[in-house]
Amino acid sequence: MPHQHYLEFIERVNTPRRFQHSLGVMQVMGELAEVYALDRELAETTGLLHDAAKDISPELIEQLMQEGGIEIQYECEHDYVYYLHGPVGAYYVHKELGINDSLILDAITSHTYCGDGAHFTHPLTWCLRFADMLEPGRNWSRWAWVEAAAGELRTLVYGGKLDEAAYLLTSMLLRWFPEMGIQVHPHTRRVNQELKERLKLEASFLDEHKTLTQSRKDAESQRL
Repeated sequence: MPHQHYLEFIERVNTPRRFQHSLGVMQVMGELAEVYALDRELAETTGLLHDAAKDISPELIEQLMQEGGIEIQYECEHDYVYYLHGPVGAYYVHKELGINDSLILDAITSHTYCGDGAHFTHPLTWCLRFADMLEPGRNWSRWAWVEAAAGELRTLVYGGKLDEAAYLLTSMLLRWFPEMGIQVHPHTRRVNQELKERLKLEASFLDEHKTLTQSRKDAESQRL
């Protein structure tokens, strides 16, 4: 279980809704630690702290970016909500909580696909991305296909199929973000292609996960 001081810190700096989300991600990270042979306390701590900087003021964001030497690498990273809160949050918990573990800091930075740390594709980092989508408080009912795909993702994630789950998750983002008018991070595209090539995915994989392929076909037919 994460140190009580970390819980108190996150409750203080997050909105009540974000705090509940963080607790949910922490819970899923604890469950996934068993599946992927991760240190449970480290996994839960990473989940609890992953959105530490998401609700802070613009003034504090600017201060932390200057102090931490955080620079915008890609145009899409100007979007704080979807991208930049990752690297800012990593520096924030390092500064305020004395977190020095590079695995935790890289995972927090890269859960939004930012950065190029040594642990960008570490199982802990992927588990954090999965947990962010799958924590029990999430409600995807506004996007029927996302809700269905999240169910497919859950089956892969809890079944220990990390690479297949990572490919499905990034494929979801490549479809979903443009629908919402959000730029896709270049790292998301890159890792999705790398996974596809490494897995040498056959048609059978996509046949088992029809939510994405069917939603794409439906969207294409509507444009014609």
